[in-house]
Amino acid sequence: MNKLSSILKLGHKSYDASMQLICIFLLFLYASHAYGAWELITKSPRGDTYYLDSAIAKKGVISQVWSLVDLSKPIESSASVKRLYEVDCLKGKLRVAQRWAYADKGGQGAVISQEKVPGPWIYPDPASINEELLLKVCFDKKADVKKH
Repeated sequence: MNKLSSILKLGHKSYDASMQLICIFLLFLYASHAYGAWELITKSPRGDTYYLDSAIAKKGVISQVWSLVDLSKPIESSASVKRLYEVDCLKGKLRVAQRWAYADKGGQGAVISQEKVPGPWIYPDPASINEELLLKVCFDKKADVKKH
């Protein structure tokens, strides 16, 4: 009886380990779909680097997309910022729906601050970073202007 119970315990531990591996795999699979690939959009005159997530969600006429800004110099202890943009391609306007500031570059490290209240809709200024973002989301192209 001791051999049988020890075999059952060993089998149970094996089953638990297998389930843990499956859960980790599923979590990784889910996390990899949360963001697509970060695509470089532009650099600001200050040296900040702007990226756009390749995964763009459509909700009716509104597109939602995450952006990542790696700051050249920290602002209020944050080295990077992720923003969820809502873009209305029909009206040519956008707004920030959420904002998360991080201690490290790449949207990593401790969350320094967050805002989950959508900001006002704006029409981007010509030759601005917001215009580049809108052009990329709505028409999959960059603005012709090199400097911002």
